[in-house]
This record gives sequence, C-alpha cells and structure tokens, in this order.
Amino acid sequence: MTDERPKPKYGELAPEGWVWQPPHQATPDADAPSASPAPAPASSGRPAVAARQAPAAAADGSQKPVAVGDLVFTVILLVIGFFATANTVTSLLTLPSIIQEVLDTQNLDVTYTATTAGTLLGVVGSVLTVLLYGLAVWLSVKAVRARRTAFYIPLGVAVLSFMLLFFVLILAFFADGAIVNAILDSSPRP
Repeated sequence: MTDERPKPKYGELAPEGWVWQPPHQATPDADAPSASPAPAPASSGRPAVAARQAPAAAADGSQKPVAVGDLVFTVILLVIGFFATANTVTSLLTLPSIIQEVLDTQNLDVTYTATTAGTLLGVVGSVLTVLLYGLAVWLSVKAVRARRTAFYIPLGVAVLSFMLLFFVLILAFFADGAIVNAILDSSPRP
C-alpha cells in the first residue's frame, strides 16, 4: 500500500492562519520612526544551517558582545607567540651549532658529535612548535568568534611550547655521551 498523495512542501503542514515572524532586533530607541529592523538572514529551512550562521545567538535573538579587552590581549599574545615561534624555529634548525656554542661558553673542552641526532631533534621540534602555534591561533579565533574568553589559549600553548623546547634540548644534549661525561666531570664533588 503506497501513499499517492503529493509530499508536502516546506511550511504546508503549518496550522491554518499561522504566519512566521522573524525575531525582532533590539534597537536603542524603539520609538524612533527611522529605526527599521534588519533583514533576517536567509535560511534554507533547516535549523542546523541557521544555527551555524549565528553560533553565539542567545535565546532572545541578541548576541553576547565581544569582550574588547580579551580580544586585544589575545591578539597581543598571538603576535608575541608568532615572534617567539619564529625565533625558536630558527634556533632549533641550527641546534648542533648552538649546543657547541653553549659548550664553548661554559669552557668545556668537548666537541658536540651527535650532529645527526641534534639536527633531527631540531627539525622535529621546529615542526611541533609551528603546529602548536597554529593550534593556538585556530583555537583562539574559534573562541573569539563564539564570544568566549580566549586569552588563556595562547598562554597555555606557550607553556606547552616551552615544555617541548626544554624536552628537545635535554634530548639533544644527552644524545652525545661525551657531553654528559664532561658535565659530570666538571661538576664539583662533595
């Protein structure tokens, strides 16, 4: 048994006399005659599309205002993070020579011989640092667009980047056994 009736189109199943009204926009002066409501965004009739068009819309149709202080602080932190990431990447890409400079500065008569491991660790650390910065930018933009507090995202990613840098440096130093022996031999004994 099949239903031979035509399928209803959008809105045909509404009760008799019902008319959809778009939500009213709040205006500063409701009595002003020149105030006209903004046109409602076109919707394809699917609630999911309308929800994606205005993710921060409240139940009454108004949007939560953007916190200007949070936005400015987040942008400042992201700019600082960009310069820190660029500096870290350029340093990590020359990691064996930087380790040798540190050894020379500390007056340790040792030559860094694990250049292959140091170079590989520098490249891996550089890629991970850039990915962490990209994650910070993406999450910050997403939080700002959703009108949520975002300044803590660059701060948290900065801590993760510092931990990554520290871990890469420790691995690079301990990749050469001669350095470990020289450091242990130069330390004062009780």
